[in-house]
Amino acid sequence: MDHPKNNKDKRGRGQGQSRDVQVSKALSLLLRHAAEKEGLKMNTQGYASVSDVLNWRKLKSLKVTFPEILHAVDSSDKKRFALLHIPSAQPTKSTTQATTTPATSPDAEHEAGSIVGEEQPATSVLESAPTTSEAQQSATDQALSVKDTDPSNFLIRATQGHSIKTVDAASFLEPLSLSDESKLPDTVVHGTFHATWPAILQSGGLRCMGRNHVHFATGPSLESVLAVNAEDAARSKPKPDDSRVISGMRRDAQVLIYIDVRKALKAGVPFWRSENGVILSEGIPVTKGEAEKGEAQKFVTLDFFDVVVERKVGLGKIWEHGEVLQGLPETLTNKGNPKGRR
Repeated sequence: MDHPKNNKDKRGRGQGQSRDVQVSKALSLLLRHAAEKEGLKMNTQGYASVSDVLNWRKLKSLKVTFPEILHAVDSSDKKRFALLHIPSAQPTKSTTQATTTPATSPDAEHEAGSIVGEEQPATSVLESAPTTSEAQQSATDQALSVKDTDPSNFLIRATQGHSIKTVDAASFLEPLSLSDESKLPDTVVHGTFHATWPAILQSGGLRCMGRNHVHFATGPSLESVLAVNAEDAARSKPKPDDSRVISGMRRDAQVLIYIDVRKALKAGVPFWRSENGVILSEGIPVTKGEAEKGEAQKFVTLDFFDVVVERKVGLGKIWEHGEVLQGLPETLTNKGNPKGRR
């Protein structure tokens, strides 16, 4: 299937962003956060019909085309989107229900990948939807390769980052388990900023903060970051970070929180891997004092922080094994987070 030519040099409507970035950000907003508010029908796996997505007011105002949607999926450096192709030979009723049934609550009775609705088709197109990250990426690659120009024959979703509560992570994320250590990543790290670190310490850990999960990356390794910091100290001059794309963390993260994932899993903290390699966790409920009312908040608590490294000004380790090694200067924490945080 043909994709539009690379148009990153085209600036959109005075926003100072390329056309590609505008389309990608609009898709992320809709599929991660705004679907319910905007009336977009979505199943429990977070899939929506591409034809419905194209009819969303924001994409219509941008005059986004079907080839641009495919290009956004194909060109995303962090593989933010997944795509499924529905063969045109599928029965119309099955296709329609698979793409227009609203998402239901995560505890609704359903099989992984199936669509819950008033009438359940005998052969839903998503009953055998892939659940491993490798199979999901293969399904996306296959959908991008087919010669089909009808957007109603495609489903699209965000691979992670949802705040929509009716999207059931268990139906499309791959769980990590101590029973299969071969699939556990060597590195699980959360990237944050100088201004945020004191609040994380004060609150007792990492929270979802409006999303369904806390996001973690599988790199850079602690050893590589400490090595760069040592080189910086020897030169007395910070070295620019490499520009490699790491899914699950902004490349300009100033503070890196390394998690002891095995300790956390042993304590019952759930972790998942998305198809674009992001590690996700909602944490576990933590009640802070009997006087507090309401439901306990979920945290990936400080208990599971292994090492925390400041990497922008070369401070190195600031936390290790439950102890604060050094505080961040107010000149750093008072600056606020960098602009453009998504």
